[in-house]
Parts: sequence; C-alpha cells; structure tokens
Amino acid sequence: MRKFGIIGLGATVSALALAATAWACVAGPTLQATPQNVAAGSEVQISGITYNEGLPVVVRFDALDGPVLGEFTVDEDRNLEGSVTIPAATPPGNYVLIATQPGPDSSAAIIPSRALVSVVGDGGAPALGAPLADTPTDRTPGLAETEPVGTGSLVLAGTGVAGVALFLAGAGVLLSSRSRRAPEAARVK
Repeated sequence: MRKFGIIGLGATVSALALAATAWACVAGPTLQATPQNVAAGSEVQISGITYNEGLPVVVRFDALDGPVLGEFTVDEDRNLEGSVTIPAATPPGNYVLIATQPGPDSSAAIIPSRALVSVVGDGGAPALGAPLADTPTDRTPGLAETEPVGTGSLVLAGTGVAGVALFLAGAGVLLSSRSRRAPEAARVK
C-alpha cells in the first residue's frame, strides 16, 4: 500500500512540474522592424508572429496612445507583415513601434509588442547621445489601470490556490495513513 502512495505522490509532483513548465513557456506576440536605423520619413518593414487571427493589429509610434502608423490584418498562420512610414518631422533618436490588438470590446486582446527603431541624423549618422524627447504633461506615466481585475484572472488564481490546497491535503492524508506494523504477539512458551 505504501508503494502505491509513493508512486501516486511522484506522479502528482511530475504532473504539476510539467503543467507549470508548459504554462511558463507560452510565448506572446513579437514585432520586428527592418531596417532598425532609418531616416525620418522612411519606410520600415514590420513582421511579427503569434497574433490573434481575425482581429486587426494597430501599430503606433513611440507610445501606447501615439500616432497610428498603420492597421494590419493577421494571416491564417497568425503572422503579421506590412510596412509603416516614420513621421517626417521625427528628430534623431531611439523610438519604439508598438503593436496592439484591440479586442471586440476595445480592451487589449494581447500584450503590446514593441520594436526599436533608431532615427538617424543627416548623412545617416547614428543618434548616439541624442536627447530624449520631452514627456508630454497630459499623459499618465506608465500604463493606466481603468478597469478592475477581470473575472478570468480571479478564477485562475482561485483555481491555483485550490489546487495547492488539495495537493497539501492529499499529502497530509497520505503521510498520516501510513501502514503501521501490527504489534507482534507475545511468544507463548
């Protein structure tokens, strides 16, 4: 009986380890820009993978609420291909292209993906030491949380806590119910 308990405990630990590994390896969407060093007003090719099929991808310049450079459709393999034009009045420096995918209810369907683009100066000189752009005063620093935590996140967290509690309860029952040796009868002479 004890042998089955040890095998069961080992199988449970193995299953939990595999599930945790599988959950941790889920990749989010990616965005790549080619070329990365461009002049203001130039075209940049963009590509990406693992976007949600059927929802448009919006590419913005240098901020989540920055100017929209383009809206693209995702192919059946969940890939993104297209090109955008860097605004002509952009001073030399480092900027990001941000790809978002708004869901049907205008909430984010994916984690925004980013690609770095360096706008070069006259003659194609890299923008080493270029000053950072001023931070707009009308924009909240960082991501603004306007909605409470979704029900799905709470259900997922609750399921995880319940799973750990059940595992600990099972381990406690297993350890407390170990078969004890029956006391030996006294020898009769």
